[in-house]
Amino acid sequence: MFGKDEKKMVWLRFLRKMSFLKMRTLAFASFVFVFGVALIMYLVEPDTFGSYFRAVYWTMTTVVTVGYGDFFPNTDFGRFMTIFIFIFGIGIVGGLISKLVDGVQLIRNQKERGLLQVKETGHTLVFGYSRRSKHVIDELLETTDVILVDDLEREPFSHPRFHYISGDPALESTLQRANIKKATRAIVLADHSIPPALADGRTLLIAASIEQANPNIYTIVEMMLEEHLDSFEQVKVDEVLLGDETVARMAILAAHHPGVTKVVTNLLTKDGDGMFSIPAKPEWTTFRDAFYSLLEDGVTILSDGKRLDLNRRLDEAIPPNTTLIVLCSEETAKQIGAL
Repeated sequence: MFGKDEKKMVWLRFLRKMSFLKMRTLAFASFVFVFGVALIMYLVEPDTFGSYFRAVYWTMTTVVTVGYGDFFPNTDFGRFMTIFIFIFGIGIVGGLISKLVDGVQLIRNQKERGLLQVKETGHTLVFGYSRRSKHVIDELLETTDVILVDDLEREPFSHPRFHYISGDPALESTLQRANIKKATRAIVLADHSIPPALADGRTLLIAASIEQANPNIYTIVEMMLEEHLDSFEQVKVDEVLLGDETVARMAILAAHHPGVTKVVTNLLTKDGDGMFSIPAKPEWTTFRDAFYSLLEDGVTILSDGKRLDLNRRLDEAIPPNTTLIVLCSEETAKQIGAL
């Protein structure tokens, strides 16, 4: 006969073996155990349970140790089966529940570490995390899902529309996990912690990988040195933003023309009017048509997306597929279809 400690060790070894079983094995064993025991109990005591469903109900409440007491066996064999459920059933179902909890925790841990495959579509990819990119992400999260691609140990913050992918952003495998083929935009911000030339080289490599993986994606990159512009244009990125040189030029502009940079700053903030893009309408033949049509709505045309001299080209025909950059309030932008 086993002593008390020996019985305890046998029980612990049984539970340990249950924990090492595969999820499918435990699920199948739990299914067979519950419905098999319920069938036996119903056949042995049909008057006690009245139906097979009630026998299944009693077995489940017994296995999970709830035991409401509304049904209970009246025969010695039924009581023996109850003991059998306590000894083996709780271990099997408990192992299944433990596996489920471990699975949920594993998925959560993989998500925090950026190891999961992204399933979102129409999302925006942001490469590189910093205080500046956090501001960009916060703005984007108001309208779209954002996927951050970087080599951090864990996701920097949590948000329902935010996902993190860990890995080298220049590798195809990393971009595939970010579901780049279904993304609409990619924003590559420069790494300000390294020399400007190296930062541009890193940005250029990432941009080339992005364009190769998805030529239709709209790519926006931050460039540190203006002499690298030709290289970025060869990669066929859609927009290039000047980094530190833009700040320097703004400082010079403010010194020579006081007040100009305040206007630029207002355009880049949420206060007041902002810049929006709107496709040219078919009824607009020339830029003059568009200018006066939008002026009635309180909208100012700034550019055709390439040049800022539209006021000197009002009688030119609007090329097909032209997108106009306009200045107006957010409410007006919604009315004219810019949002």
